[in-house]
Amino acid sequence: MTEAEKDWRETNWEIPEGEFAVFGKVYTDPEHTDKVEAIYRETTKRAHEEEGTLSYCLGRDPDDPSIIHFFERYTSKAAFEKHNDQQIIQDLVNSGWMKDVKAVFVKPIPPAK
Repeated sequence: MTEAEKDWRETNWEIPEGEFAVFGKVYTDPEHTDKVEAIYRETTKRAHEEEGTLSYCLGRDPDDPSIIHFFERYTSKAAFEKHNDQQIIQDLVNSGWMKDVKAVFVKPIPPAK
């Protein structure tokens, strides 16, 4: 299987220890993008109550509305995994409505002292 044929759900993401941010894009099936957005509206509401979720922001691409950009920040890998283990997230992942996900995990640059 080539990299282009690889299923994004099988990616072994390299998640930093401690606090980190993740940003990237979700490529949705255009006929299901509104459904994906509705789910993300709910996950955004929930994220503001989740312990360990510091920031959770999603938005549609202005040039291609079937692409959803995301920026999330967590206190730990455990907090990220707890967020993603929710049934609503698992149902979305398994819905077939997302064609691909590209993500970058980074350690935040600390502010100057």
